[in-house]
Amino acid sequence: MTDRERAEQVHDLLRQADRLRVPGHRHTVETFLGDIGEIRVGLRRLYRELAGTEVPREPAPRRSVVTSFQPRSIPGTRATVAFRGRPKRAAASA
Repeated sequence: MTDRERAEQVHDLLRQADRLRVPGHRHTVETFLGDIGEIRVGLRRLYRELAGTEVPREPAPRRSVVTSFQPRSIPGTRATVAFRGRPKRAAASA
């Protein structure tokens, strides 16, 4: 693939990104997600052509739901989340 073809591919991806419309009155969520998917596929293809390998997939960071809330951010919320997130065996015996 020549530099000109790569430049055209990048230009096409940028044009797709520029045409991306946020869901609203005339644009549905499905079309929005489809457009994002097309951009992602194009970027993965470009990466594969440049690097010769697939894009490495990193696992999404996992955090406990309880640690997502800051202390005293919303009164009672942390306790409610902790209560709902407890193991079911403990809930059955309580």
